[in-house]
Amino acid sequence: MEDREKRRKRRERLRIKRQRQVRQRKIMLAEAAVLFVLLMICFGISVHQRGEERKKSAAKKTLVKEALQECYKSALKAGKKEQADFAGWIVENYPKETEGPLYDKAEVGQITEEDIYHVFGETLHVLLDRKAGYLKDDKTKKKHQIYERTGKAEDEAEILIAGDLCFAEEGFVLDYYDEVGEISKCISPELLDMMNKTDLFYLNHEYCVSDRGEPLNGKLYTFRADPKRMKLLNEMGTGLVSLANNHVYDFGEDAMLDTMDYLKEEGIPYVGGGRNKKEAKRPVYFIINGIKIGFVAASNAEITLYTPAAEKDSPGILEAYDTEEYNQVIEDAAKECDYLIAYIHWGNEDTNQYTSTQTEQGTEFLDSGADIVVGGHPHVLQGIEFVDGRPVIYSMGDFWFNNETKYTGLLKLSVAYEGLKEMSFVPCLQTEYTTQYLKEAEKQREMFDFLENLSPNAVIDDKGVITENFEAEVQ
Repeated sequence: MEDREKRRKRRERLRIKRQRQVRQRKIMLAEAAVLFVLLMICFGISVHQRGEERKKSAAKKTLVKEALQECYKSALKAGKKEQADFAGWIVENYPKETEGPLYDKAEVGQITEEDIYHVFGETLHVLLDRKAGYLKDDKTKKKHQIYERTGKAEDEAEILIAGDLCFAEEGFVLDYYDEVGEISKCISPELLDMMNKTDLFYLNHEYCVSDRGEPLNGKLYTFRADPKRMKLLNEMGTGLVSLANNHVYDFGEDAMLDTMDYLKEEGIPYVGGGRNKKEAKRPVYFIINGIKIGFVAASNAEITLYTPAAEKDSPGILEAYDTEEYNQVIEDAAKECDYLIAYIHWGNEDTNQYTSTQTEQGTEFLDSGADIVVGGHPHVLQGIEFVDGRPVIYSMGDFWFNNETKYTGLLKLSVAYEGLKEMSFVPCLQTEYTTQYLKEAEKQREMFDFLENLSPNAVIDDKGVITENFEAEVQ
């Protein structure tokens, strides 16, 4: 009896244990089912949310793309070839900007060129070059005559422009340099500091660099520098030169070809001259702080033609006696940049009075698309005139040329994404084979008054800042 009772109790305990195990399995299955349902619900919600996010993202992209396309079309200068789906390229390659600041602008109204510059740190023209692949490396940039720099001031580019520079081994400034042995004893240290620290220093290179060739027969003045003088250009901080003048060919074709080769070796680009017409016509562009600034140059300075025009297969300069070709060069270059500086070698020598022809041609160049016209060749300063709000600098004179005593200076341009922010003049005096910075306020004011008196509608304040005199327009 006791054994049966023990077996019964053991069976009862096993039964209860199995029941408990069954209940636990049912609970686990139920919990698993609930968890599965919850997971499926969460997955469904996540899929829905991702779908909604994709829809919102797509809607944002569409809105931004449409706004970008409108901005692009309105900013595109007439005749400039439109790049396919520029807006789509921006949206695809800049997702953070697209769904961030660009969307914020598009949502409240429109995207402007100013918005593009502040979001990307680059103007529309620079982004177009980037899309086209022109900026992928230094070799490609150089192929397209584009040079990229970081400027010293945020959101603007500073350009310093000098007048005529002449290096000749037979006299002039090089003899004095060889005597003193230091560039700082020829050009004031203050000027050298400015020229080396500015974003770009640009001048007229009015001589050839070579040890080949003979002076042109019958020409009164011919200028040639030994190749060793190239170091002086670097010591001056030179970043770009114009060859569009009446002395770069003084020792013939070989000497001009050498000049371009030496400039290339030193990494100094040039405009206004070339091995052929295509090269002489091509602009040079500098991207500084995301702002694309263009440079072109031409000459119509000679009464007796010694300097040849560049032709299809021969070197020379870009001529502008008939201004039609240069106007076209300007028009084409203006479509590719934010600000275009057109240099012209023109006018009568040794007179401070510019001619009506210079005014007519300067107006043509502005109408063709130049933002400023800067002249040289007269060897002395001439006036400054604003034409429809844009300046013509009739002559920058000689910067460092000979032993004559005359006013000269540096034109300083501060260019922002929207155009010219400020224009000023650094007052100097060329004297006894040197170029000196005028430090004293009284001497500066005398020089500013001199230049202002040559200018029909420009006023120069005590800091050298040049602005348009609207009262003169009315008078």
